[in-house]
Amino acid sequence: MREVNRILLVSDLDGTLLDTAQRISPENLEAIRRFREQGGIFTLATGRMEQSVIPFVQAMNLDVPVIVYNGARIYSPATGEVLYDRHLPLTQALWDQFLEQADDSIGIFLYRGGQVYTPYRNEIVEKHERKDRVPCHLLTDRTVFNDVTKVLLISDDLEKLKRYGQLVEDSGIANEMIYSEWNYLEVLPPDVSKGIALQELQRILNLEHAYTMAVGDNLNDLSMVRCANRGYAVENAHPDLKEAADELTVHHEQHAIAAIIQNYFHNKGANGHEYDLSGDGTDDGENGGQPD
Repeated sequence: MREVNRILLVSDLDGTLLDTAQRISPENLEAIRRFREQGGIFTLATGRMEQSVIPFVQAMNLDVPVIVYNGARIYSPATGEVLYDRHLPLTQALWDQFLEQADDSIGIFLYRGGQVYTPYRNEIVEKHERKDRVPCHLLTDRTVFNDVTKVLLISDDLEKLKRYGQLVEDSGIANEMIYSEWNYLEVLPPDVSKGIALQELQRILNLEHAYTMAVGDNLNDLSMVRCANRGYAVENAHPDLKEAADELTVHHEQHAIAAIIQNYFHNKGANGHEYDLSGDGTDDGENGGQPD
């Protein structure tokens, strides 16, 4: 039986919960707060790493584990524990090929041990540092590690990204490749996705029979939108995600999470219960939720 306090709402971060200024709007914050007051469970599923997510977790006072690295890891901000972890079998040969074809038109990022590394610095690296608000450590040699979480390739040259993707395919390593943004190609461990991680999170939280809702904007959200009992795509979502979603919602700049909560829980609760989440509450901060 689906209970009021066993509804799990999982949101992507960039292009979904956050606005273009990388902030959680007061409207989204208030809706999430009221949803949780009613007994709902809210968390995040993002391609970002732990350090980049924690400020938003703190802004929402979340106490539930979050899905990071596009499903390669489930992390508990409350305890600092890694509850689920997968690694990419990156080979030295493939890494050497990445470096041999590198130039200033591409940024290469290697994630391991909760840190992000880059073999060289350029404008792409610096822009990514500003966006995620996490410093990239400079690799001092070409030796690869055996505990890599993921590799991220960023370039506005889509043909170059395709060539890098072909290098991965030709290498024969077990992996999952996904575009998390139009110019972000991610090389993930095998059998890793937000959808698989959502199911694992349900197991960890003993919520296997919970009613799940998932919302996103890009192809890396496709698996969890399909996996959830009800999947949503924001107005600015990739066409393929819109086609797969059960329902479309407003643009991420129009407080999409608040719209989903208001429309679904106030008007048509999952078990017939009518949720009142509109309220007259004041905003949680003048500028909304954001890292300091």
